[in-house]
Amino acid sequence: MDMQETIDSLRTVLESVIAPGVKELRTRLDGVEKSVQEVGQRVDRLDGRVEHLTERMEEGFARADARIDSVSTRMEQGFARVDARMDEGFARMDSKFDNLAERMDSRLDALMSVIVTTRTYPDAITARLERLEREVQELRKA
Repeated sequence: MDMQETIDSLRTVLESVIAPGVKELRTRLDGVEKSVQEVGQRVDRLDGRVEHLTERMEEGFARADARIDSVSTRMEQGFARVDARMDEGFARMDSKFDNLAERMDSRLDALMSVIVTTRTYPDAITARLERLEREVQELRKA
């Protein structure tokens, strides 16, 4: 046998052994490629859904921020009204306390006057008290 025949026979043997395996590998590679393409399409769809959800979340956050701002503004206005009403109430209370203090001062002055008069003129008080007791007894008799 010469070299060429040996090479040809080896080639024939190799082709008969390798060719079916290569064909099977090509079939398997085609299947894997198809699976990879399908997975890629699914990933693209999921990516689109994630993008859509992200947009919706951002819109929701924007709406929530707007609502929070609105509530905050209303709360500040409400607190301002409450502060004004409390200031008004405190002013009225201060006025009433001042009026009460003036009335108490005048009553204390009158009481001090009576106390001073009682200490200064005890005989006049005693005479007046006796006269009142006699009038009460006369009224009881009548």
